[in-house]
Amino acid sequence: MRLTIERRHGDTSAADAIAIRFATDFKRNWPGTRRPDVYYDPRSVDQGDGPGAVLHAKAVVHDNEQVFVTSANLTQNALERNIEAGLLVRDRSLAQALADHFQRLIDTGLVMPLPSVP
Repeated sequence: MRLTIERRHGDTSAADAIAIRFATDFKRNWPGTRRPDVYYDPRSVDQGDGPGAVLHAKAVVHDNEQVFVTSANLTQNALERNIEAGLLVRDRSLAQALADHFQRLIDTGLVMPLPSVP
């Protein structure tokens, strides 16, 4: 699972602190005991003058057999108030291709694992 962590306007916290706050909130609000592996794009919390980044993709690959792609952000508003659409595809080749794509993003450091929190 990949999530967008954003630096709010005027927030001067260290990037690691923003990621830890997000990870703590995610852990507290996740409905189950088994949590997915979660990754984020660290450019989304950079303070530099660069272009920054937003991980816009909302995709979940399950057991390299199924893919869920949705317009929904994984936020309370999106899940409770917005009208969203998603597609579940049971296709091993598509699931594997998307998993491989995300693995390349991980391997190149474009996305990083969400920090572990107690």
